[in-house]
Amino acid sequence: MISIASLSISQVLVISATSFAVYYVANAIYCIFFHKLSTYPGPFFAKFSGLPSFYHTYRGNRHVWLWQCHEIYGDVVRSSYDTLMFSDPNTYREIYGSHANVEKAWQFGIWPKDATAVSTFACTNKTVHKRRRRNLEYAFCDRAVRSAELFVAQHTDRWGPLLAEGAGDGWSEPRNMTEWANSFVFDILCDLCFGWTYETKKPGPNKLRTVPDDVAQYMKFTYTIFYSPVIRIWLFLKPRGLDNLLIQLAPPSVRLFMDFVVDNLHERLAQAKLEEKNGIQSDRGDMLSYLINAKDADTGTPAYDFIDLNEEANMLTAAGADTTSAVIAALFFYLVHNANVLQTLVSEIRTTFSSVDDIKTGKQLQSCVYLHACIDETLRMNPHGGSESRRQVLPGGLRINDTIIPADTIIGGDVYAIHHNPDIFPSPFVFRPERWIASPNVSTASVKACEGAVFAFSYGARACPGKSLARMELAITMARLVYKYDFRGVPGGTEGMGGSDMMWGRRQRTQFQVWDYMVAHRDGPMVQFRGRVW
Repeated sequence: MISIASLSISQVLVISATSFAVYYVANAIYCIFFHKLSTYPGPFFAKFSGLPSFYHTYRGNRHVWLWQCHEIYGDVVRSSYDTLMFSDPNTYREIYGSHANVEKAWQFGIWPKDATAVSTFACTNKTVHKRRRRNLEYAFCDRAVRSAELFVAQHTDRWGPLLAEGAGDGWSEPRNMTEWANSFVFDILCDLCFGWTYETKKPGPNKLRTVPDDVAQYMKFTYTIFYSPVIRIWLFLKPRGLDNLLIQLAPPSVRLFMDFVVDNLHERLAQAKLEEKNGIQSDRGDMLSYLINAKDADTGTPAYDFIDLNEEANMLTAAGADTTSAVIAALFFYLVHNANVLQTLVSEIRTTFSSVDDIKTGKQLQSCVYLHACIDETLRMNPHGGSESRRQVLPGGLRINDTIIPADTIIGGDVYAIHHNPDIFPSPFVFRPERWIASPNVSTASVKACEGAVFAFSYGARACPGKSLARMELAITMARLVYKYDFRGVPGGTEGMGGSDMMWGRRQRTQFQVWDYMVAHRDGPMVQFRGRVW
């Protein structure tokens, strides 16, 4: 009998490598031929490994890769050994509907900065999420959105002159709308959350200007780990010192922002206690005021403690700012590269309103069907978080059509693939707002089919609570800018375009290209502004 102690280091290494290879091959054979998902089609290596999914996540191409998979294999794709992806709109509703026998996948445990403080977004327990979501909706009720409109209008009216600054009788210097929209929306979210804005949209030194980009890089890092082979180890280490280490290693501007959130929360909570003591009703209608005053429906006590408020405020600012700014950048791309669309939108806005002060939520703004169609088409072509939001099937399985999906299977609806389904959206890579408006050339049935197949804000109990706020921001901002300013793309500018040297699915020059890391990494378009020529 051979003693382990008698083996040399080289022999131990050989035995270890051989054992690992045998295990890996045996596991691959099991996953390919005998696994509960073995009958589902998908890329060969994805049948026994998560590495293909991880690779494309790392490259920022996962949403395009999944689209490729659906083009090759059909509506149902096995994208990893334990994961199924679906690209049918009806199936999407079955997965994310309120009564689906699923919960957010265990991987979402990676998102909280502190394992003891889980935001509504990262919460996986359905019962706990329901209570948290009910509390969070105070910040996005109709009254809150109406209160936020004034802030959005004020920021837009300060942003417009900055965009057109230096134009004189001609055009301004080219503006990279990714960078300018990041700063603009970040200012709005800081104002809405904390009652203070750092005015990062103004030129000149500003210690927080890089926060949106730094947060995007932080999200890229975390999102890559989300799909990596080491995520279980990562989750094990989070409460054992990893969280504190990551905070220390965060970029200075991100740490500054975290401190900014904490300081503002302390100040606002102290102010709220003083107002309550003196019987004063605050007239500030920002998101934080609604969260501070939210009461738990079951106990009547404050819905949030300080730790929960801090986690929610950080997530709302980071995710909310990126979502809206990404759509603004994409919408400018489509407008400056589609002259007829821009001309139609300009005509609608400038004939509907006689003054910029008239541009506010109401019947007039609602009547701007082409504006809303442009927003809908942008959300279709560039949905936030193009890849799926993962769900884990609970015991008892989930019936989809005539098939029972086994418990513990990871599933998801592929928003990007659904939004680019040519059977629902003819010429899916062409920006065509007219597809959203019934006309002699577009049937009502076609419009309804489009409306039923767009999930830019997800669906069901986990749908984005800020949908109404985001749509209001987009409509108010674009209407006021279009009314007061002319703009054009830089002649010959290609920023944001696809190209023939890119992967299949990124070659369309008509589509604004983004790299999916939960948030949308992007560049451009380059746009020039001037005051409206009356």
